[in-house]
Amino acid sequence: MVGRRAAVVLGALAVLAAGTAQPVHAAPAPPAPRRTGLPYGLARSRIVGTPMRQARPLSTRSFSATAPEVTIDVLDRSGRPPTTDETDSVLFIPLDGGDWLSAEVRDGHAEAAVPAGAYAVSAYVMSTGANGETSTTLIYRSKVSVTGDTALTLDARTARPIRAAVDRAAARTVGIAAVLTQRLGSRVETVALLDGPDNFVTPTGDDSELTFRLQAQLTKDGAATSPYLYAIGAARDGIPADPGLRVRTRDLAAVRTGYAGEGGPACVGTSAGVDWGTGLSVEGWTGQGPLPATRTEYLSPGLNWLRSEYVTGTDCGFAFDDTDVRSRTERYPGAGSYARRWSAAPAGPAAGSLHWQTGQEPALVVRMLSSQDAQSSIAPYAHMTGTSTLRDATGQVVATSDQPGSANDWTHPAPGKYTLTVDANRDAPWSDLATRQHVVWNLTVDDAARVALPVLRYATALDADGRARAGRNQTITVTPDGTGGTPALQVSYDDGESWTSTPLHRSGNGWTAQVRNPASGYVSLRGTVAGVVDQTVIRAYGVG
Repeated sequence: MVGRRAAVVLGALAVLAAGTAQPVHAAPAPPAPRRTGLPYGLARSRIVGTPMRQARPLSTRSFSATAPEVTIDVLDRSGRPPTTDETDSVLFIPLDGGDWLSAEVRDGHAEAAVPAGAYAVSAYVMSTGANGETSTTLIYRSKVSVTGDTALTLDARTARPIRAAVDRAAARTVGIAAVLTQRLGSRVETVALLDGPDNFVTPTGDDSELTFRLQAQLTKDGAATSPYLYAIGAARDGIPADPGLRVRTRDLAAVRTGYAGEGGPACVGTSAGVDWGTGLSVEGWTGQGPLPATRTEYLSPGLNWLRSEYVTGTDCGFAFDDTDVRSRTERYPGAGSYARRWSAAPAGPAAGSLHWQTGQEPALVVRMLSSQDAQSSIAPYAHMTGTSTLRDATGQVVATSDQPGSANDWTHPAPGKYTLTVDANRDAPWSDLATRQHVVWNLTVDDAARVALPVLRYATALDADGRARAGRNQTITVTPDGTGGTPALQVSYDDGESWTSTPLHRSGNGWTAQVRNPASGYVSLRGTVAGVVDQTVIRAYGVG
């Protein structure tokens, strides 16, 4: 059977795939401990991507009478058999890519009929120390040949601690995660995951078919608020004798990173994790503090870093229904100095899509609070209401949703011309920007299962609170995101009551306009591509 403890833990974590939370169905895996001193809402690790395969219990399978009998004895790090609560299953992973199998363990012992073949064999052992803290040991044998009756001892006494360190005396680990991948048949798959501060793993030595991928986040004194962040990672063949990770600051990308506010008091949280290109990643929580904020972030170069920003109220609660989330991927080619910014304004939609076929929920995906340098999550949003409506050429409503930019169960309509309208109204306590949005797409529906929803993205230089200087000329960049044609831009200084056309000039991959800021208030933007999209954001940025 799949380990009871593992099923509960990973099911609670959830995998975020294509913007939709899905339960994890995976082989046995340890819990991800809650971060000490951090709130429990979104301020935790996220597992992102495709879940590991479900293991089939050997007790439910029928094999030939000649199938070998395998006897397994598990020992914890002290050399004793673990209790059933500490280890309740052993996993058999066929190296030819076949179905994963699990054997039930009772008080450190298991017996099961297993088809002859070559396997990776693993078990997790939970241990409670004298201080009451729980640690997890992954026992992993990357190549076990079962050709006849076999006796295996899975011994945690050979395990080594998984640690991370940098050459900065005050830096302490706040998150550490190991992802183990192995070639199974023609595919490389994630076969084990360890996420937590006190984990151990048994070395395998060099193994070109097995990769140990380790990442960690460190802050000053391990505090949630810190003037710096270290996000480090490395991949190695096999599980090394010392599975830890140690780096020097001079070998990292030093990124001076600004986090902009939106006009009201707010708290920001961040996460970071490596996209290893294996289908599954872990984003570890990397701290929090008041907005606006600036800190230096040291990242391992040459890796694709998944970064997320979470904005909530001053209580730093990060509840799911009280937090805005934006994400992006960062990659730095080498060590050295860099500068990056998380901008809150102007906010608006990123290019989206409609998916007509079943099994591709949500049917509508438009990320309505995306900024110039990151994409937002999809609805529902904190403190935002709205609708999404599909109409045919006669204006008849074909489908509707009570969420802006998101919908389920929209079936494929008849071929023809359609309009999709998304309206959003926002009243977040930390923001007086992007208070209303109105976006209309003109669509041609044919037999294709997917319809692209192109947009225009806005960018402009603002201060740390999303404000521009009063009475000055403001350069606004308009960049097509999936659109063709020539855009047009209008501006409003009275929340959309009146509009003034503003010339656009070609510049690189986009267009630029010069806008004269008023003495105070807000600037709203309306961008159009004739026959394609018409999008309005009220209070795109503030002035003063």
